[in-house]
Amino acid sequence: FDDIFSHFFGGGRRRDDGERRSPSVHVPLHLTLEQLYSGATFEMEYVRQVLCLNWEMCVKSAPDCQEAGVRVRRQQLAPGFVQQVQQADERCVSRGKMWNRDCKECPSKTETEKIELTISVSPGLRNQEEIVFEGVADEKPGMQAGHLHFVVMEEKHGVYHRDRDDLYLTMEIPLVDSLTGFSFDLKHLDGHEFTVTRDGITDCDFVQKVTGKGMPRRNGRGFGNLFITYEVDFPDDLTAKQKTEIRKILAEGGGSDEL
Repeated sequence: FDDIFSHFFGGGRRRDDGERRSPSVHVPLHLTLEQLYSGATFEMEYVRQVLCLNWEMCVKSAPDCQEAGVRVRRQQLAPGFVQQVQQADERCVSRGKMWNRDCKECPSKTETEKIELTISVSPGLRNQEEIVFEGVADEKPGMQAGHLHFVVMEEKHGVYHRDRDDLYLTMEIPLVDSLTGFSFDLKHLDGHEFTVTRDGITDCDFVQKVTGKGMPRRNGRGFGNLFITYEVDFPDDLTAKQKTEIRKILAEGGGSDEL
């Protein structure tokens, strides 16, 4: 009946018999594209607040405490009608229990603890994804410890741009390569080199797909793709002789007389 009347008379949140958690903590984890490609492991020291050893000796009975930080006050509106009002009270540590401020066994409720954490970054992890350590945030009386979230912050790369499992880069090629084809070596994020070949004519802003040269997929099933956008570097000027030779070459190949 208390829940029914609190619903109609503004008594606050619905009662939840489950234990509350202390606030979770989010920490940015800055990673390079190389680390996200190959994976990485970090050892980190984390400082948190934990309950002092004798904290339970500082808790006393308090029927008005509904949960941690919440006290319930009942007010009779009319015969047979009672309003239940929730109020914030930091002394309440759990249902039916209140903190005794004068307790000498544990005057500050918590104490500092340093813990060692091993952060494992799996290959292919994406920007804004999280590595979660459950129950590692600060402890508070009457609450389970919240979770510690390390949020991946992908740093900008000087060569490659990433979109999910694919990589992108832009390359400038000379006009002669755009007309005759070319081949060049690229160094990947883990240091291995591979060869990219292009035959025939390459238009400006042409995009070449290199299969399997993107980021590793998080499920371990292969890699994404690499997309290379080519920008053609046209000469600023041509001599009369160069123009004649070009016209001659294009004419011999069955091309147009127009330059």
